Amino acid sequence: MATTMFSKILNFRSRKTRHKYTQMETEDDRPATVRSSFDEALNRIGASRLDQWPQFPFEEQYKSHQDEQHPSAELSTRSRFFPTRCPVLRSSGFLNRITRMSTKFPIQDISWIVAFSFTIGSAVFVVNGFFLLLPIIDPATDFTTETPYATPASSVLGTLIFLIGGYAGFLEGLNLQRRENTNVTEGMDVEAIEITEVRMKMDDEHTSQETEPKSDTSSHQGDSDDTVEVPSIRASTSTLQTNEDTNAVQTTSQPPLLSDTDFIYLPTGQQILTIYKYSLVFHASLIQFIGTIIFSMATITSLPGILPSSTSSLLIPLLNLLPASLGGLLFLIAAILQILNAQTKWWIPRPWKGDWQVGFWNAMGSVGFTLAGSLPVLGTETASYVGTLADFWGSWAFLVGSLCQWFIVMGYYP
Repeated sequence: MATTMFSKILNFRSRKTRHKYTQMETEDDRPATVRSSFDEALNRIGASRLDQWPQFPFEEQYKSHQDEQHPSAELSTRSRFFPTRCPVLRSSGFLNRITRMSTKFPIQDISWIVAFSFTIGSAVFVVNGFFLLLPIIDPATDFTTETPYATPASSVLGTLIFLIGGYAGFLEGLNLQRRENTNVTEGMDVEAIEITEVRMKMDDEHTSQETEPKSDTSSHQGDSDDTVEVPSIRASTSTLQTNEDTNAVQTTSQPPLLSDTDFIYLPTGQQILTIYKYSLVFHASLIQFIGTIIFSMATITSLPGILPSSTSSLLIPLLNLLPASLGGLLFLIAAILQILNAQTKWWIPRPWKGDWQVGFWNAMGSVGFTLAGSLPVLGTETASYVGTLADFWGSWAFLVGSLCQWFIVMGYYP
């Protein structure tokens, strides 16, 4: 009896469990699910009332935005050492341009190399002036290695940097040319002009006219529609500057970059006779480069041990003081030519112009260097002191002029 009851209970529980699992395993008994696409769902809720989905690659836009916020090291290095140069001088705030001077270093711009080299060289000469002047004013400041090591080392370093700047200035004057005045319609967007393409087109027209036979040229002269007027002076990439006196725009050339194919390192005889013969910029740069070479001779002969103590008193002025004075005099001539080039009329100064300020401060520095080399010839203690003082403030004047030139160059880099 008990066995019968137990078997009935097991059968009842097995039937109940089997029924439960049968319902779970049967897929047909599951409730039907309705699947629809995203577009069908929009149609059901009234997609016509919604705006059209924007058509733009969101991921690319986000990525470009992230690149602007966090530029890669490669882009940062390129923008720092190879920035884009504008063909027109941009007007910007003083602090903004000072920031560019400390963040952008266009090593392919020969004008920047000139300004940067003379700035560093002048700063080294200022340090050299301290080493020469402080022991005279306060002998207690003299230290053991100042006279035998610090003073000559700073003099040699400054002279070497001046040589680099002088040669770079010669290349700048070689590649920098003046163009004739160009009349531009008032209201024209000068910055939008592709000056490089215009120059290349003029060069091609100039070359085609030179190679064209004279008979063809004379036949074209009768037809006014076919005549092409080509400027007589070829120039590199130009810069347009407004003229205060007229509505014309004065076109002054910009030297090409070192990577450009039209950058030249040595002129031909024909170019000297035709292009550079009356160029004040070229003459000033050439004279300044010669001055740095002569001035370096005085630096070499002033080193300890080059001229023995037993040397005749006549050789010291000839081998040391004369090159220093002559180098400073050539610096002065070059600075005067820079000032004249910045003036529209040679007797009217233009102190509000940046180029004029560069020439003025370079002239002051040249006077200081000339006095530093010539006054010690008198042989008096006062003359030596004044000459040393002139060397000190002359170095400061060169530093101011070089900083002004650097400041002007950075106006072309936004």
